[in-house]
Amino acid sequence: MVKVAEIKQENIILAAIEIFQDKGLEQASMEAISKKAEVSKRTLYKYYPTKESLFSVIIERMLSYVQTFSAIPFEPEKSIKAQLVEIAEREATLLCCPNFVSLARMVLSECMRSGASATIMLDKVKQLEGGQGLTKWIEAGIEAGKLDVADPKIASEQFIGALKSTLFWPQVLVHVPPAKEDAKKIAIEMAVAQFLCAYLKES
Repeated sequence: MVKVAEIKQENIILAAIEIFQDKGLEQASMEAISKKAEVSKRTLYKYYPTKESLFSVIIERMLSYVQTFSAIPFEPEKSIKAQLVEIAEREATLLCCPNFVSLARMVLSECMRSGASATIMLDKVKQLEGGQGLTKWIEAGIEAGKLDVADPKIASEQFIGALKSTLFWPQVLVHVPPAKEDAKKIAIEMAVAQFLCAYLKES
């Protein structure tokens, strides 16, 4: 059974997301958040003493989606293409998740408004365990003699960036709906093909 305290905290977080999206962290007030969440200011300050603490929790919620997709084991006996397709499919699912996109839009817009908010975001990203899952997968592929990559981190960013360009950024920036399955399939095929063309080691 969900506890009353957990319901109150969830209502506070949802209210803060909406108000931060509308006004930004600096202009938002704790009073407005308490009213939106339908809790007393005393209750609000009990769980979240500052706006920054609330923003930090919201970032953690956003990054929890990323954490779910971060562990990527390399399978030496499986084709590189098949593994990349599976990785891309998982990433596409994340990038098209409405809850993740909504959180990302709010957090990113706030980070663009405020250097202090961007610092909070960067600190949280650094703490993210397994956040370099694809980079580590690429490194394992190099060790197995399957990939020829000079900079695994850049290669990882290129692969994810290829997916984001069509599946994520249009949702965040211009509020288009999530890509349909045929569009996702094309985006995955193109990202995989680009990676293989650049980095697959000739046998």
